[in-house]
Amino acid sequence: MALRPRLFAGVMTGTSMDGIDLSLIAVEGVRVHRLDFAQADFPAPLRTLCAALHDPALPDALRRSAEAGIALAEAISALVRSRETVWKAFGAVEAIGVHGQTVLHRPAEGITLQINAPAWISELTGLTVVSDFRTADLAAGGQGAPLVPLFHEVMTRGLSAEQIALVNLGGIANVTRIRRKAPTGNTPETADAVLPEVVGFDTGPANMLLDLWAQRVLGTTFDVDGRLASQAAPVDDLVALMRADPYFAQRGPKSTGRDQFNGQWLDTMLSRYAAEVAPMQGGGAGPLSDAQVQASLVALTALTVAAEIPANASALYLCGGGAKNPVLREALQAACRAAGCTADLQTTEALGWPEQEVEAAAFAWLAYCCLSGQAGNLPQVTGARGPRVLGSVTRSMVARAV
Repeated sequence: MALRPRLFAGVMTGTSMDGIDLSLIAVEGVRVHRLDFAQADFPAPLRTLCAALHDPALPDALRRSAEAGIALAEAISALVRSRETVWKAFGAVEAIGVHGQTVLHRPAEGITLQINAPAWISELTGLTVVSDFRTADLAAGGQGAPLVPLFHEVMTRGLSAEQIALVNLGGIANVTRIRRKAPTGNTPETADAVLPEVVGFDTGPANMLLDLWAQRVLGTTFDVDGRLASQAAPVDDLVALMRADPYFAQRGPKSTGRDQFNGQWLDTMLSRYAAEVAPMQGGGAGPLSDAQVQASLVALTALTVAAEIPANASALYLCGGGAKNPVLREALQAACRAAGCTADLQTTEALGWPEQEVEAAAFAWLAYCCLSGQAGNLPQVTGARGPRVLGSVTRSMVARAV
């Protein structure tokens, strides 16, 4: 008798805080299928509050953190309720995986903090909520991130390519490298049985700094279609100065976030360029234009990602919000080819997963792993001492009278 598919939802908001992504998946054995996807704007007042929480001098930070968690829960729950009619056609949803909004991530100190209010989400939606995905991995000596490479491996099961690279361009960029030995049989099940080698880590900033600069100079939440960046060429000396940050020379496992790459970091780089590099170019250099800075940030992301793509990769896939930026996408393709990888860059749409859906679907999968007692981390990716079941469960049920 065939088992009925198990349904799980997942939510991701991302470092850039540009939207709320909601995915519904069906799990059938080793297979996973997408069923539904929806998005909502990240509420502007909540974005301002979450950004302010990165300031250690913020007054009344504890109360504001709690308020932010409730506001996020309400926004997520409203999006879930908007899909209830659609979801009923598929069956009962077992749980929803909610990553929460990261406001602090310092893995070297064993610290991570995601703003969340799972009990509120459960109360407002009637769903069991799985949250707090990172801390079990951190407690086991890992980075707590990235966690999506496990789902990347699931997405690519059955592909004939032996060396696959997936690039997620969210607020932070990360790369997953998957190497499979050629299967000896001719069925997808045979391919699934071949244990792959999976490596993944955060390469550095992507949309986070691009969006930050667009907000400063354009007053928009992001640089639409990379139009600002397209108006100038990267400034090589500025790019080289930024790439000299020690993070880029570190080997994985490694992860990063807004604690390291933020407005202060960018201001420091621009100040150093003006003080140390521009004077060496003579009086004709002049100040950098807004477009030159944006183009240089595009180049920084493209070069630091391409440096981690295997030259022998036979398949190269791109997901995340940055996949919609044609200037960034073209820069990344050019950088990969310059680094020796000749594979054409495709979006994960080619795998049946639209580029914006992957991370939300990954946390639906991680909710499935948690409730099934399966490991949600890859120790070779995060650096944890071993596999761990990730997530804390908030059950949805009305207490019975005794």
